[in-house]
Amino acid sequence: MSSPEDLAEKFGELPDEVMAELQNMLRIYNIDAEELFFKWEEYCLKMGEDIKLNMKNITAFKDDAREQFEIEMRAKSKSAQAPATRGAQRGAKSAGDVFNMLDGLTPATPRSSGPNVARRKFEKAGYETPLAERTSKLAVGSSPVGPGPGFRTPGAVTSIPFRNRTDPGKVMEVLNPNIEVPHLPLPDYPGYQPRTQLTVRVKPINFQYKPMYQKLSAGSQYLDDQIEEYAAAIQEEHNISIDDFCNPCSRLPEEVVVVGRIVTDVMDSQKRSNEASLLLEASRGTGEGGRVRLDLSALKGYAFFPGMLVAFKALNPTGDKLLVKSILDPPRYYAAASKPDDMEDELQKLSAGNFNVFVASGPYTPDENLDFEGLTELVDKIVETEPDVVFLSGPFIDTAHPKVKLGDFPVDMNTFSGYVLEDLFKAKITSQLNRITKSLILLVPSTRDAVSKHVSFPQDRFQRKLLGLQSNVQLLTNPSMLTINEIQFGISTADILFHLNMQEVKATGKGIEMNTFHRLANYVISSSHFYPLFPAPEASQVGYTTPIDLQWMRLADFPDNVKPDVLILPSNLPGTVKVVNGVVTINPGFMSTKRTAGTYAFMTIESPEKVLAEENVVPAPSADFTLKRRIYNRARVEIRRI
Repeated sequence: MSSPEDLAEKFGELPDEVMAELQNMLRIYNIDAEELFFKWEEYCLKMGEDIKLNMKNITAFKDDAREQFEIEMRAKSKSAQAPATRGAQRGAKSAGDVFNMLDGLTPATPRSSGPNVARRKFEKAGYETPLAERTSKLAVGSSPVGPGPGFRTPGAVTSIPFRNRTDPGKVMEVLNPNIEVPHLPLPDYPGYQPRTQLTVRVKPINFQYKPMYQKLSAGSQYLDDQIEEYAAAIQEEHNISIDDFCNPCSRLPEEVVVVGRIVTDVMDSQKRSNEASLLLEASRGTGEGGRVRLDLSALKGYAFFPGMLVAFKALNPTGDKLLVKSILDPPRYYAAASKPDDMEDELQKLSAGNFNVFVASGPYTPDENLDFEGLTELVDKIVETEPDVVFLSGPFIDTAHPKVKLGDFPVDMNTFSGYVLEDLFKAKITSQLNRITKSLILLVPSTRDAVSKHVSFPQDRFQRKLLGLQSNVQLLTNPSMLTINEIQFGISTADILFHLNMQEVKATGKGIEMNTFHRLANYVISSSHFYPLFPAPEASQVGYTTPIDLQWMRLADFPDNVKPDVLILPSNLPGTVKVVNGVVTINPGFMSTKRTAGTYAFMTIESPEKVLAEENVVPAPSADFTLKRRIYNRARVEIRRI
């Protein structure tokens, strides 16, 4: 069992009574401090908010842990008990074939004749459930549509009614508070059309592939090409000769450069990767696709995740373990820039005032109802303030929602189109979006959207006709990179931040970013890829499945390896905003958590007037002359409670 020092290392300094409760949990469940800390993190994520470790919250945490433990024990006992009982009965009565291999495969054919046959039939009948009993259990208090009135999902958290939510409208975090929020709607606001020019930087037609129909050879080739391309980028970044790259799986008595992908040999999905489980996978060209275990003891600090492409200076004296001496910095990717003429056009477009954006992400309603009160409240604010652009990302009709899974919602047969879930979308979502007339709405699907024909990531757009969407709604792929005027946005609804947080292996030390959000977001930006993690976590780890079409993952690359000005990564983690690697990175949070109403983001961006003035721009000396947009200095971003 872990010591109080181990608990203090994981949880920090705590009051004595809280520390005593944590030690008590270690004894009860026979776990170590690290596993208890993981359970605390999962509990905080499930509650959807930051929670302090005090006696009130530790008591609720203990109750939740006990409930989850009892559910796991009941499931294990059921799965272990029933097969063992049947096996023991067959063994006791065995008198037939060798090792009883055919026992039970032909129940209608007696193994032998004689008086024992009738007795065996009688004994067998005693263990079968009569049909009447089974049907009566289904008939009482049930319906083909949904559960009975007393049904409650085990482990479910009772949500707070939307009208009783705490601190509505409260600003949780602000980026660049020195920039004033304009009074909205802007005076003489003409609508989004003259102020907004949208250019999508991905080709939607490429996303119209047949989902989940991948070839293993194509996926394998993609993974191999990733390593080779990364090696070429490292060679250019650090000016290293191609002859200096070596096979990490061979004997290397001297320090050399090796390139590969981080993988883990942890097979149990319930356990997290650790330092001892990490290996480096080489490409087929350099190392015949081999893997070698890593020795990270020489590093003062590190942070890795499965699927991460890395370059090391290392040696391998025995050929069995790669001793890593240092980590080479990843290739640098540059932000897009604008020509002075484009900035002048932007300045004219925004003559009425700042460029204003709302960002929100689903789920938009709690597990207990399909009222979408949070979405209604958000649309009320949008109609009132008339921003230029509204980003809305899925899931909208969540496949994980209990009422959607059970079909527990009414269907209006007078307007029934033949598509039940699409009609539900039109009734709950489209009806609200149609109220917005002066803003450009950008819809991004999620792999959890029940109305999406495309079930895997990367994901195609929604179908406009089936959802009855109006003309000011633009449908985007997932992920998507787009330019609005001279500002480049990137957005993805695959919860890469939460997934990375669950899979990351790190040791704090020199050069390791301590802020979790900053570190996780930088993984995405420095890899120039919306989903650098591989493989995706299982449902037992994060609560749902993220289907990945590996052979099409190039569609998740940043176009031209150019960083966006604004990166939107909705996540189950608490909403926040940071400037990461020169990119304004926004997690708006979810509009609704399992327990209460959530958060959204509001952004206002100043015109490029100051940029043009500071650069003393004159007619451009050449067609290639560009200016940095510096959105990280021009944008105020607020994370607000709905």
